[in-house]
Amino acid sequence: MEVSKGKISVFQFFSMLFLSRTLTTVTYLSSYTENIRLSDMLVQPVFRIIIGTAIMVPVYLLYKKHNDKNLLEIIGERSKVISRCVSVFYILTFFYFTVVTIARLDLFAGTIVFPETDVDFMLVFAIILCCYGAYLGFEALGRSSVISAVFVVPALIFIMVTLVEKVDFLNLTPLFYNGVTPVIKVAVDSVGQTVEYAIIALMLPRVKGNVKKGFFVWLILQTFLMAIMFFFACTVMGNFASTQLFPFHTLASLAEFAMFGRLDAIFTSVWIMCAFIKAGLLIFLQKDILKTQFGKFKGAYYIVAIGILTIISNLFISGRIERFTFIDNSIIKIIITGVTVVIIPLCVLIFMRKEKRKCEKQE
Repeated sequence: MEVSKGKISVFQFFSMLFLSRTLTTVTYLSSYTENIRLSDMLVQPVFRIIIGTAIMVPVYLLYKKHNDKNLLEIIGERSKVISRCVSVFYILTFFYFTVVTIARLDLFAGTIVFPETDVDFMLVFAIILCCYGAYLGFEALGRSSVISAVFVVPALIFIMVTLVEKVDFLNLTPLFYNGVTPVIKVAVDSVGQTVEYAIIALMLPRVKGNVKKGFFVWLILQTFLMAIMFFFACTVMGNFASTQLFPFHTLASLAEFAMFGRLDAIFTSVWIMCAFIKAGLLIFLQKDILKTQFGKFKGAYYIVAIGILTIISNLFISGRIERFTFIDNSIIKIIITGVTVVIIPLCVLIFMRKEKRKCEKQE
């Protein structure tokens, strides 16, 4: 199996992952944290950093001595059959998160932006646009991410700054009111929603530069963003935030600045840009694995096939909240993240260690 030649810089790679994870943050649904007080979400990111660092240890150890080959290539040198089985799991993982990403966009458009309009056409158009992003390639997505980040980061900062005067610290409640366990559980759920860990586990050899430093900067920045957004949601809206389907969009609608009035349109723009980067990246990853592991067809054919399956899946989910809640399942995401980021790399490490010991004995 040949390795794809294209590499991107650490800054481009983690800018892409930052925007991808930002989408998960800004599309936060209040139902995810219904068992804890909103103030506890201010300290939950601390647990996320600890858990996020811990689960990446097997990946770090794996690439410490094999930074020129990705996980699937390392497995493929031992067994092509196992490598293809693992590849299928990663493809299904990225497809699942693609469908969930588009489904959230559909839910947002159908309930917030165009509540009285059929948004199926917009959904199909969005998927086609994301497929085009995947067609442009890894390097193009990396460059687009840097350009998008130049808009997204200042836009979010601007929205938060305009909310400062609305902050009321009386809305804060005592921390750990229901104990520490629910907060840790939410942190684990949040890590499970972070498909970016699986992307890192697979794509590190395609990144040039100090990836360890880049990872920790990315982890801290995206965790800090979550903390600051929950701070404003808690201090500005109080318990009202827990009653909103998309509380951060409601928060943005409370932000005002001079003649611009409400700033929720800017927030929606941030959301759409992040969704394009995330879905485009996930579709590209599926295509890349299919082409390198199984394919003799052109990458564009795989992208078309993935796009069609994504459209069919999301049209099936569209407009049906029970189907959305069934597929957007925290337990499924935790299991997937655990397998792709911890279990598979750990099994490879164990096998390689045994293989090394066997060679030493033979010598």
